[in-house]
Parts: sequence; C-alpha cells; structure tokens
Amino acid sequence: MTKNESPDPNEIQAVTEKPAKMATGPGEFVTEAYNLENRESMKLFYAKWAQEYDQQMVGELNYASPGLIAAKMMAHLDDRDAKILDLGCGTGLTVYALIEQGYTNLYGIDLSREMVAVANRKGLYKGLKVGDINLPLDYESDSFDGVISSGTFTHGHVGPEPLNEICRILKPAGIIACTVHKDLWESIGFADMFEQLENQSILRCLSLEMDHYYEGNQPEGWFCIYRKV
Repeated sequence: MTKNESPDPNEIQAVTEKPAKMATGPGEFVTEAYNLENRESMKLFYAKWAQEYDQQMVGELNYASPGLIAAKMMAHLDDRDAKILDLGCGTGLTVYALIEQGYTNLYGIDLSREMVAVANRKGLYKGLKVGDINLPLDYESDSFDGVISSGTFTHGHVGPEPLNEICRILKPAGIIACTVHKDLWESIGFADMFEQLENQSILRCLSLEMDHYYEGNQPEGWFCIYRKV
C-alpha cells in the first residue's frame, strides 16, 4: 500500500496483539492456533482442522473451558428460554452444558465457514452465521439475554474491541460470560475496556475469576461474568 492509499476495510486483521515471541499452548495444535497472524491465516487453520477440532481439543487436550464458562453463566441466567449468542462458536463445544440443562434458544457466529458447518450438523443452534466479530455484528440492538464465549479472546484471535458491540446487542440486565487469556488481560486492553464500561455504567461485574482452560493445567485465563446495566 502506498501512503496515499486507504486501507481496505475487508483486510482488517483479527489480531490486535503483536507478540514479541511465540505464544505456547498445552500442545502443538493450540500453539499453532495462538500464533495465527491475521484473519486469513485463521480461516485456513480452522478450515484445515474443523473436522478434527473436537477430538483435538476434548479428546486429546481435555478442554474444560467451555463447560466452566457455561456453568458460570447459568449461575446468573437461569431462564431456560433465554436467547443466548455463542460468540466465536466454532463447532459448538460451549453450548453442550447449556443444552444439558435445558437451554435451547441458542445462536452462534464464527469466522470459519467450515467450523460453522460442523456445528450446524450437530443441530445445537436455532440460528448460525458466518461472520467476523471484529466488525459490526449483524444483530439488532437489545436482542439477546446472554452472550457467551470461550477461547475467542485469546492469542492470535480477537482483542477487546467487540465488547462494545456485545453491549449493544445485549438486552438490559443481559449477561456476558467470556474467557480472556491471562497474557492478554492487561497487555492489549481487556482490563481497561471492562473498567471503562463499568465506569460508564454500561456493565457491572458479577464474577471475575482465574481458572483453567484444560483439565490438570494451571489457571490460564480470566472467566468474566458481567451484567448489562
């Protein structure tokens, strides 16, 4: 691009973080995911692994984060008819615990068409979309009772910018439940963004705890539960 050219909005990168060194995960699969450089590399990675993602994450790495964040959400959102959006839904791992407890009004959005196709075959959601959550979300304001996300706010994926859009689409008193990798909490502005939203009386913190993403591992991230004011 020359200095007089305007950036193409379709080339907005998904990664705001520019790590000084390679981020490492509990295995080669997660390490590769943590070091994705932009939206296109993310699409290629998840297209390659969509069919084996569940086996990689659950079967081999004992991925516990989806069930944990779902349990923490349910502690503050007990209406089984609540309309819930799974942000960065992938193959649908995060909503299993919700479905087991009788939640059925579930929607999902993810950047990867291949991951969404896997989720669609499972019949977990009332509605699914392929979309970039770094861009304005194609949902009406005040339309969801809850937004849940596991593993999306992490290395190589998404920064804190979508939080404003999440607040827009949440109904008053709606719940956001998400994980944020501990390495990024302060370094790319999650702590500041949540504090700003609280200071503006947009969100109120209900629970903020460190917990593990994978069974048997040390705590890897913050599990965040906020209510829209």
